Amino acid sequence: MKSSEGAAESSPDIPALCAHDVLSRSDLFYVHFDERGCSATLGFSRVHGTEGVEFFLRFHEVRGVKVRGWGAPGQKDVHVERATDGTLQVSVSSDGSSMRFRAAGVALSRERNFLAAPGS
Repeated sequence: MKSSEGAAESSPDIPALCAHDVLSRSDLFYVHFDERGCSATLGFSRVHGTEGVEFFLRFHEVRGVKVRGWGAPGQKDVHVERATDGTLQVSVSSDGSSMRFRAAGVALSRERNFLAAPGS
């Protein structure tokens, strides 16, 4: 499975992995805010049959962080969109929880393919 499989068109400076249909069909299993670098890293995984992919998106110059509650790892409604001021607006939500922030940019910091057990 290609990690960008099913990705909608994105603007050239936002990785295709940031497309709503890719992120919202992936399990968000990792969130890390690093105040030293003013960054946020989100880790996602997807499994299709016996193939899986895990990828991490690192957002830099993060500001305006708001978190309300937090649910277990799993599929969330995730949006990464370019605002009129040029920043990225990131929002993550699920039943009873949400997170949002702005960032100057995003990069794919790590990607790995793996074999998964059937039906996992």
